[in-house]
Amino acid sequence: MKKSLLLIASLILTFTAFSQVAYLQYRTVPAEHEEKFLERETKYWSKVAKAAIDQGNMTGWSLWRKIGINVTDGPNYVFVNNFESFDKMDPSKVWTDENIKKMGANPADVETNSFTTVAFDYYMQLEDAIEGDYEYAIVNYAKPESRTDFIEENKNLWKPLHEKNIQNGTNGMTSWGIMSVVSPMGNQGRFSCFTWDGFNSMADAMNYLAYSSPNPDGSDADWAEIMDETKMDEIMPNGFEYSLLYERVMSISPEQD
Repeated sequence: MKKSLLLIASLILTFTAFSQVAYLQYRTVPAEHEEKFLERETKYWSKVAKAAIDQGNMTGWSLWRKIGINVTDGPNYVFVNNFESFDKMDPSKVWTDENIKKMGANPADVETNSFTTVAFDYYMQLEDAIEGDYEYAIVNYAKPESRTDFIEENKNLWKPLHEKNIQNGTNGMTSWGIMSVVSPMGNQGRFSCFTWDGFNSMADAMNYLAYSSPNPDGSDADWAEIMDETKMDEIMPNGFEYSLLYERVMSISPEQD
């Protein structure tokens, strides 16, 4: 496993106050190699992240799998490493001989680079979040006309609605957040921000994605009020670039033994 990949990391969207930035690596894994890939990443390479977290050099690690997508349509796994800040994002403190020894195996015998492809990677910054546990995440990739306006409206208009729904158990959502891209940036970028909606069951996530007409009893008053205030049609006239559902495979946090 090459140091240039930093870690064989994961998408961990469960942020804490100490996880403000993340490195995301999107990976394409052929179906015939998925079992081998998952065993090697969860049984061996995750121990490198665990060691770095125990040393305080990372704040979290996890691996997520896309649901309902063929590998020919894009990467089917995402890896993310979480750090307290970019100042604390130091690969030399993660990818050490000491940490690699924690794997309990020869790295060459459990590598995954030869049969998978790194599609692309991103450095992200957390903008806001409603913390909560979840096993499934709908990730809404956005490329707004104004990233600033998109972030501010999500924080000031949409977050309170999601917070209320989470507290009331209205729609099964248990977490929400928004991140912005730090690198790579530019007109050719796939996205410049994303929001996530967390759920503890696939059914809740699917029901949330499914179209539902407004309730005639007036229980959608909060939604109607937001529709009167939102400027999202101007900020992002074409809507989200795409919304994808992910399932948690494994995660590691400082609280784990």
